[in-house]
Amino acid sequence: MRVLVTGGTGFLGSWIVRELLARGHSVRVLARPQSSLSNLAGLDLEIARGDVLDAGSVEPALAGCDAVVHSAGAVHFQGRSDVQRAVNATGVEVVLGAALRAGVRRAALTSSVAVMGGSRVPVVADEASASNVAELGIDYFSSKASGEEAALSLFERGLPVVVLRPAVVLGPGDIYRSSTAMILALCRRRLSFYVEGGASFCDVRDVARGHAEALERGTPGEPYVMGGANLTTTDLVRRVAQASGVPPPRRVPYSLALAASSVGAFMARRRGREPRFPPQLVRASRLYTFVRSEKAERELGYSARPFEESLRDTLRWFIRERRLAATTPELRALAG
Repeated sequence: MRVLVTGGTGFLGSWIVRELLARGHSVRVLARPQSSLSNLAGLDLEIARGDVLDAGSVEPALAGCDAVVHSAGAVHFQGRSDVQRAVNATGVEVVLGAALRAGVRRAALTSSVAVMGGSRVPVVADEASASNVAELGIDYFSSKASGEEAALSLFERGLPVVVLRPAVVLGPGDIYRSSTAMILALCRRRLSFYVEGGASFCDVRDVARGHAEALERGTPGEPYVMGGANLTTTDLVRRVAQASGVPPPRRVPYSLALAASSVGAFMARRRGREPRFPPQLVRASRLYTFVRSEKAERELGYSARPFEESLRDTLRWFIRERRLAATTPELRALAG
């Protein structure tokens, strides 16, 4: 198949591109003019310059394509709901709407486990679990939910789209510091505290493989959760500390963290800066977003490699790209 990939210059998108090429598909990447192509260096593909919000550039990029993988998205917790809704929801309508009109044979959307919401006690969710996103008031969660709703609406109109819901993705290649940002912050000692919660962690290469399988044999209209290790935040910081040799930050009560975050956000914005720990990030960190991936394992052959392997490869990439100095024996061993 000839496949158009949006978000292909980024973290997950670039691994999806590699996986598709390895399977013999032809790939065209829709990339904004300002996007770096460093993650795609040396790959045999086409580049179409454009933007997921510009139908005038999306439609010609789809010309001659049999399929599309829409993996472009905005991942942050700064509270700019208009920006996130534009990229994560309107972008889905533009790209997949154009795909429906173009008559593509297959489509895949990169959604997120965020569409399922979260709980204040450890609960393991799957595709059949009820979502509480509307109650949480977290812009990233709600924008991804709106995007998934748009895709399923297009499915009802005839688009053969499969929905993928990755958990927190680790591994090499996160040039925009999206889902691996907390790992880097811990190793740089930029986090002075954390609140207890929990999340599921998976590997970018496994998730990319799941996308390719979904494009080839997933059931249209169906969501597939792709998780991995379900870890409390305490367990996460302990494992990062062990792998990096960097002491973990201290755990603080949620109320204290939220108050400190609110004050910090107010002061940062008075100075015209983005807050380091926005309140929405603290609110999201309090939640447990544990998941199981049995449906993706059964229908797509999905499997998640050990968390420690993903973490080590993430740290090695940070060191190699000079985003993290090898200042401890553990990090020097990884660099070697």
